[in-house]
This record gives sequence, C-alpha cells and structure tokens, in this order.
Amino acid sequence: MTDTTPITPDFVTRIRAVDGVTDVFSYPTGLARVPGVIAAATGAAEDRRTDLAVTVRDGVPTLATRIAASAVDRAPDAARRVADALLDLTPPNVRIAIQVARIH
Repeated sequence: MTDTTPITPDFVTRIRAVDGVTDVFSYPTGLARVPGVIAAATGAAEDRRTDLAVTVRDGVPTLATRIAASAVDRAPDAARRVADALLDLTPPNVRIAIQVARIH
C-alpha cells in the first residue's frame, strides 16, 4: 500500500526555475494517473495542480513529479536538471521520479 502526501510549494518553485521546464503537473499514482496523463498531453485545465507526491513503498520514499519541457531544449536534459535540483533538497535515501508529460 502507498501513502501520498503533498509537498510544500517551495519544491514546485525550485522545479519551475530549472532551465528547460515550462510547467509542473500533479503526479497521481496508480490508475488515477491515466486521466491526468491524457489531460497533460492535451493541455486540459483540470490537470493544472502543481503538487508533488511522496510515496513510501517498502520503507523507501520516492518524490515524484511531472514536467512540461521546452521544445528548444532536450527533454531528458531538463528532467535530469530537475532531478538534480530535487536531490539537493532531499535526504540521500529518497528516490526521485521525473516524468516529461509534455513538450512545447
């Protein structure tokens, strides 16, 4: 079983400041992700929440988010910079999950 808890807006502000990131989307877990992925891909307004999720599975915490990356930058590079920024803010045992939900 997985527990999900929102993170402070400071994390989102830090992500938005990363070069190549144009937006931050919510990161629901499980089947709840499917509508959100579709909404992010189409730019639907209902997917505009900007929270991150912390999940704990088998005692290992994961910080997860989805981003929109700029088309003028390489999406994997933007995702790596986001991961690096979050790693600077979290303890060493936290896993970071970044999904590029949109490129524009």
